[in-house]
Amino acid sequence: MSRTGVVVVIATAAEIIRDLRMVHDPLAARGVPAHVTILFPFRSVVDDSTAQQISTIASQTRPFDVTFSSVERFGDEVVYLVPEPAAAFSALIGLFVEAFPDCPPYAGKHPDPTPHLTVGSNLIPGAADELVAAIGTLSITTRVDRLTLLVEQDDGAWTTSQTWPLGTSR
Repeated sequence: MSRTGVVVVIATAAEIIRDLRMVHDPLAARGVPAHVTILFPFRSVVDDSTAQQISTIASQTRPFDVTFSSVERFGDEVVYLVPEPAAAFSALIGLFVEAFPDCPPYAGKHPDPTPHLTVGSNLIPGAADELVAAIGTLSITTRVDRLTLLVEQDDGAWTTSQTWPLGTSR
């Protein structure tokens, strides 16, 4: 059974933090792009009906600008960039949780997830401090204009399956 996730890919950040993610985030080496998670795990099969539901949510969501200029941690194991405005991502997450109650965020482990862009995960003790220092100060601003469905392949690699533009309803 494959795993899927709905995310917002942050291509601008990918260029700036690529090397750090490749060293400190095991999923980066498996093809997971720099992103903010909207809903994971999602349905193992995304049929036409599910794709249409995602399309409807996307079309009714206006594109927005986001800035990443601060670094935070979840304990000593995860280092991430904070999106501003986080509320825009939280609203998207809420729409997905409402539309897909069978897919609680992080399998119910984090029912009210904090929007974030992971730079390092599964870090060993002390690595979080080093990674925060390596990131230093940054300011990445980009336009969020689409949702992306990522799919894990049988070999563990992740690929983009579909994308949906935001704000296409009239």
